[in-house]
Amino acid sequence: MKKTSITLFNFGLLFSLIFGLNLNTDRGLNQYFNNQNLEKGSAFEYNQLADLEESKADEELEELGIELHPGSEFMPGSDGTPRSLNHCKSLVYQTLKSLPEEPVNRLKHLTLYFSDEGRRGLGGGNTVILRCQNVTDEELVAVLVHEMGHVMDTGVMNGSYESGASAYTDGGNRVYLNDASVEYYDISWEREDKLKVGVSKYDFVSGYAMSDPFEDFAESYAYYILHGTEFRTLAEQNETIEEKYEFFKNQVFNGMEYENGREAREVKTGMRHYDVTVLPYDLDKFFIS
Repeated sequence: MKKTSITLFNFGLLFSLIFGLNLNTDRGLNQYFNNQNLEKGSAFEYNQLADLEESKADEELEELGIELHPGSEFMPGSDGTPRSLNHCKSLVYQTLKSLPEEPVNRLKHLTLYFSDEGRRGLGGGNTVILRCQNVTDEELVAVLVHEMGHVMDTGVMNGSYESGASAYTDGGNRVYLNDASVEYYDISWEREDKLKVGVSKYDFVSGYAMSDPFEDFAESYAYYILHGTEFRTLAEQNETIEEKYEFFKNQVFNGMEYENGREAREVKTGMRHYDVTVLPYDLDKFFIS
């Protein structure tokens, strides 16, 4: 996110006070998609089956140690139906069960809201806020994976005050020298608002990754998981991308690699999309990985 934005900074500060975290935001492309599974329906849909399904979804998330907050706490007009909320909870649960344990264990606060407006996702520290309306299943899952990248970055990979301050500040919070993420930031960045000399758009997995080091991390995290074969193809053509891939492979995923994504012959190495979370991928393959 833009650290100079007063609106976003104040919003992040508010949640820092509530949850004691630094919250990164996902601006995305503001492209909305219709999803029949998440359409708003009538009140009669709240029947016994929906009630039982909701209880089951809540129990599954509670088993992960996650407190689910009402969407109306974030967006007062949030009014998803029981069926649409259950569907969103199910996607979230399946996503979290398909991700590495470290960031999932760190996640403690989850808000799912329904609105025609608002950011698709906010994440950082131990909190994620997710919009469940006007996104496809695939996009919702991809946005959640991106936000869990922020949780991994700012919630799991933390440094200590004793090590001293690095060149990076995230929304007013200093990143410390022994924070493992600093090694990744240093590949392309001098500080949070300045790229290194000679860095080009081809050194990033997306245009949005060029926003700041924290979005760079989260976009690459999502790309590594949902587009692993494509990430490796780009790494064969670009030394900086290769360095970033190897960081995630060795420092974040402990050697685990993902096969999701297009085949090498289908990857256009001379172009970058703006937003990783709207790229097509195989959702079923991710869920069984």
